[in-house]
Amino acid sequence: MRLIAIVDDRSTNRTIFARLAMTLGTDIQVEVFSTPLEALDWFGDDNVPDLIITDYKMPLMDGAAFTARIRNLDWGYDVPVVVVTAYEDRDYRINALDAGATDFLLSPVDHTEFLTRARNLLQLSWHQKRARSRAVQLEQELETTRLARAEILRGSRDRLLQVIDTVPAMISATDADGNYLFVNKFHARVLGPRQGRNNAASVTRDRQVLESGLPTSRYEESISDRYGMERILLTSKIPLYDEASGMRYVLTTSLDITDRKKAEWELHHLAYYDQLTGLPSRSKLESEMQALMAQRGPNGRPFAFLLLDLDRFKGVNDTQGHTVGDLLLRKVAVRLRTVLPHAAVIARLGGDEFSIVHDIADAADAAELAERIVGIFSRPFMLGDRSMSVGASVGVTLYPEPDATFETLLKRADLAMYRAKNEGRCRYAFFDQGMEQVFSAATEMEQALRRAIDKGEFVLHYQPEIDLATGAVSGVEALIRWVRPGGELVYPGRFLPLAEETGLIVPMTVWSLREACRQAAQWRHDGIHVRMAVNLSGVLFRQHDVHQLVVDATTETGLDPNFLELELTETALIENPDSAGRQLRALQMLGVSVAIDDFGTGYASLAYLTKLPIRRLKIDSVFIQDLASSSGSRAIVKAIIGLGENLGIQVIAEGIEREDQLRWLEDQNCQEAQGFYFGHPLPPARFRTLVEAGVLTLAGRVTAPAEPGGNA
Repeated sequence: MRLIAIVDDRSTNRTIFARLAMTLGTDIQVEVFSTPLEALDWFGDDNVPDLIITDYKMPLMDGAAFTARIRNLDWGYDVPVVVVTAYEDRDYRINALDAGATDFLLSPVDHTEFLTRARNLLQLSWHQKRARSRAVQLEQELETTRLARAEILRGSRDRLLQVIDTVPAMISATDADGNYLFVNKFHARVLGPRQGRNNAASVTRDRQVLESGLPTSRYEESISDRYGMERILLTSKIPLYDEASGMRYVLTTSLDITDRKKAEWELHHLAYYDQLTGLPSRSKLESEMQALMAQRGPNGRPFAFLLLDLDRFKGVNDTQGHTVGDLLLRKVAVRLRTVLPHAAVIARLGGDEFSIVHDIADAADAAELAERIVGIFSRPFMLGDRSMSVGASVGVTLYPEPDATFETLLKRADLAMYRAKNEGRCRYAFFDQGMEQVFSAATEMEQALRRAIDKGEFVLHYQPEIDLATGAVSGVEALIRWVRPGGELVYPGRFLPLAEETGLIVPMTVWSLREACRQAAQWRHDGIHVRMAVNLSGVLFRQHDVHQLVVDATTETGLDPNFLELELTETALIENPDSAGRQLRALQMLGVSVAIDDFGTGYASLAYLTKLPIRRLKIDSVFIQDLASSSGSRAIVKAIIGLGENLGIQVIAEGIEREDQLRWLEDQNCQEAQGFYFGHPLPPARFRTLVEAGVLTLAGRVTAPAEPGGNA
């Protein structure tokens, strides 16, 4: 059995990692621990893990300290340790590396990346154990040989021959002329009974031993055996003195280390080459670039460093499966090597990212190279009997640059690549200093967001949703706002995209859900019965049990689930169809309703409308803004209203700002509306004041949703 130990103070993470780990093979045993101390107490001679997955941020002992403790154990010096962290700060990585960490995974963890890295590290651990066992065996064999030599010197020639024939090493004795006096059975089995190794190097070493009377140090040599197979030997020579005749001889002993050298090569290949494509890995790329920069110096011949990321590759994995995705990556590697035969390095960094190091004459030459790389993706890839088209976004940075290192070049190429993606994909972009300023600003914003989450700097404002039949408030949508120190109110457009990218959207969404439920429960206690709509990020379905989160929020706040509506985008449902569908149906059983936000701007497939318990469609405001000027927008809105009517799903239009928009929607029998025309998002106290003053009237109690399985 191969043992994988998972150490994380969060039970959800332990469960996810354990389930993933169990899919690696039938011989996998997984042990989970909530603290490093618990794991250390369990480890021992009978409980030695083959792989350790540990969180970085844990109480009492962080991942770096835990890794250091592992490395100090008798068996822990080479056990692969993967540190999982949501922190991209370089100091965290350096601390963990100094402590002996083998690899990193960034939280939230990509499941495919987790399985790939875990599989590779388990294979690496297996090879390390095999090489270590072989080394011990070789040392034992060497010790046996040494003892045999002592016995040879003490015994007679016949006894000598009898003993050395039992040793699993090549042993021979030659005279001053290079003639063989004897060879043992192992030597004869490898080279044949009469065949020797009287090559020039061996004869020279024999002469040195005879002249100096001193043994040689052990050295490696390569030979061909009697069958023409190459073998690697670890050889030593010592002088042998025959007291009876007064003659000096050379005793040669060689251990066959072919298997050990093969294991070392396999370990090297695992460490420095990508197992899927055969291209150099990130580690190999780094070492090659460092050597190249050291060789050329700050004023040497320039080269371009290009970072390539496939466009729409995630869609290939999601729709065609990872087997097809892996085949596509191999095809990309072959095409890059074919089109760029003179590249210094072509490497795969992981996922769908590739890097290229190529000599150039100047910046114009680099631009032509980047354009050629983008152009090779204009032709589709043939994957068996199917044709697959993907593009590529390429970031370019040039060497030499002041204070250039591998890390700085990689970061700059990465920034340039994201610029290319943001400008429309399937193109290239050169790095410029302004990108670092933008990156620095984004980093500062991310750090500020993390502090805001820790310090609770967020508030919710509530925008009314109007029943067009009565003109009364039928519900409110909870919208997050960030109140920065000093009182500045930051609207979500400035920070939600970054929160989605960094994973910070998860704690923000969990807080919003609980706070909205608390406020709705408070209003209900005060006699304000209103439906509360809360936006949920699709990331939540990949990392959490959404059903349990909602149950916890409604239970802790005392909110009747019939007053809660969850707003999701079409993308969130399509990306997580099984998990989302299962959990949404369970929530429907509780009375929670589901709305599709920004409807009409996401996926074209509408199959989920008949399979999932959808109660409300929210028409995206982009169509409402164009009602007066676009016949296409009017047709789309009419179609959505008709679709909702036929499926028994209520329809609400977002972004109403003018009376003419409202009147047109009323004529189309749209049921509900939301927008600045009715009111801006309000703090909870202001909303309550307007209700109590009669400015806003309520539509009445929320009715329970249809029975499970319906869409009403």
